[in-house]
Amino acid sequence: MKKNIKYAGIAAATLLAVAPIAAPVVSNATTVQATTDPAETEVAYTTADGATDYLGQFRDKTYSTSDTIRTFDLVQGTTYGTNLSTTPTAVFGDSLIEQSKVNSADDTSFADATNPATITSVQAYLSGSKTALSVGDVNKNLSLGNAVTFDIAYSYKTSASSAATTGTKTITFTPATTTTSSTTKAAVTYTTPISVEANSNPVATKLDSSVSNVSIKDQTGAELVGNADQVLSVSPASTYYTTLKDAEKNDGTTGVATIGTDGFAADTTYYQNIVVKSVKSSTLDNYLENQLKDSSDGSYTINGVTYANTNNGTIAAASGDNGATITLTRAINAGSAEAADWTTTANKGVVTTKNDAAYYTLKDDNNDTITNRALAKNTDWATDQKRTNSNGDVQYRVATGEWIDADDVTFSDGSNSGSTTGEYTDVQNINGKVTLDGPSSFIYVLYNDNGEAVTGRMVAGNSEWYTDKKATNASGDTVYRVATGEWVQAGSGVHYSAY
Repeated sequence: MKKNIKYAGIAAATLLAVAPIAAPVVSNATTVQATTDPAETEVAYTTADGATDYLGQFRDKTYSTSDTIRTFDLVQGTTYGTNLSTTPTAVFGDSLIEQSKVNSADDTSFADATNPATITSVQAYLSGSKTALSVGDVNKNLSLGNAVTFDIAYSYKTSASSAATTGTKTITFTPATTTTSSTTKAAVTYTTPISVEANSNPVATKLDSSVSNVSIKDQTGAELVGNADQVLSVSPASTYYTTLKDAEKNDGTTGVATIGTDGFAADTTYYQNIVVKSVKSSTLDNYLENQLKDSSDGSYTINGVTYANTNNGTIAAASGDNGATITLTRAINAGSAEAADWTTTANKGVVTTKNDAAYYTLKDDNNDTITNRALAKNTDWATDQKRTNSNGDVQYRVATGEWIDADDVTFSDGSNSGSTTGEYTDVQNINGKVTLDGPSSFIYVLYNDNGEAVTGRMVAGNSEWYTDKKATNASGDTVYRVATGEWVQAGSGVHYSAY
C-alpha cells in the first residue's frame, strides 16, 4: 500500500482554497419545452432564458456612504461552502446577496420550477485571493471597507432527459470609499535577509522590483505602499555596506563594500538600504513628521519592533518636493561557491526513497548535510526542481533549501502518484473533517474521481477540510472527498473525525 505523498514546503507552492472549478455560463444552452400540452401552464423545468433572466437581476453592488451593508447570514455546510445541494431562493434570498438585486426577475423558473436549479457551491474571496472566507470573515471584511467577491456555482436541467447545464454567477460587493482624515499608525514590514548566489551580479538587488515586499499598513489595515496619494516611491540604494552599523550610519563612505566584476563574494553578508518616500503633505508625511518629534506612542513599528527599540526604519524630515522618508536596512547573504556550482531546472514529479537504508539524509543549498531532518525509506515526496553540478551529481528538491541525492530515490512524473487508478468503490456518505498534520509547509496531493493525481492542486499541512464522502480506491486505500471531484488519501498525517 502506498503512503500518502507529502510535499515538504516547496517555496513556489501556493495553498489553494478547495472549491469547484467554475464552469461556462449558460448563454448557449438549449431551451427545451417544459410540456407538449398547450393547456399546461406549470413550468416543470428551468429554461436557459429563465436562468439568464433570473441571474441577470443580481449585479455587482457598490455601496454609497449612506447605504447600510446588510449582514451575510448563509450557513456553513448547508447554504455556504462547497458540495452543496440547496435552492436558489435559499442563497439569493440572503439578506446581503439580496442587496445586489436590481429588478424583479422576468422569469422565475430558475428558482420556482417544479425541478428548479440547484446551487452547488457558494464561496467568497477578497480581491486577488483564492482563499475562501468564512461567513464571519465576509462580514468583518465588508465592515472594514474591503470588497468581497462571491462565486455561486449552479446546475439545472431543461428537461428530464437533458444533460445538466452548469455555471457560476459572480457578484462583487464593494463598500463605500472613505477618506482617512489622518494616519495614526504605520506598521512597516519587509524581507531581511535575502539570499543571492555567490558571484551573482548585484544589479537585480538595485531594481525596484527587488523591494516589492515592502509594506506599510495604517490603523485600518489599509496598504499605503501603492497608494499614489501616500507613497511616492520605494527604492533600493546603490551602495552596499560591510556591517549593519555602517549601513545604519549611511554616510556613503564608512564601511562601503567593494563589489568587483565577479559579483557578490561567496559566504559574505552585505547590507543595503531601502528608501521609502512619502508624498508631501499626505497623511503619512504628517504622521512621520510627528513621529520624528515623538515616537513614544509605539504606533510606528518595523517588522513588529517599535521605532524606539530599533535603529532601523530611520525617519528623515521632508525635503523639497518630497515628504518625510523612511530608511530600512536589509541584509544580503551571498551563498557558497559550492551552491553556485549547481545548475537548477524545473522538474515536477514524485521521488520515492529506496529501502536499503532506514532513512536518507538531506542536503541544504550549499550541499552540506542537514543533521536534523531525513526522509524515511519507501516514502513518496513531491519535487519541483532538479539540480546538477559540474561533477554530474544530481539532486531533487523536496523542500525549501532541502535536496535528496538522486542515488537515494527513484523519480516518476507523478501521473500516478501512489494510487492505482480506477473508479472508487464502497462510496459512503459521511459528515466530518479531515485534519492534515503539519507543518504548514507540507503539501498533500489531491486525487480526482478516477484515482489520478490532480495536476497543480494540493492542500497544505496544519489545515482542516470538511468531507462528506469516503471511498476505497483501486489500491485498497481509503480516500475522503474534500471538494467536487477532489479527494485526499488516508495515510501518514491524514486524520478523520466525525462531527
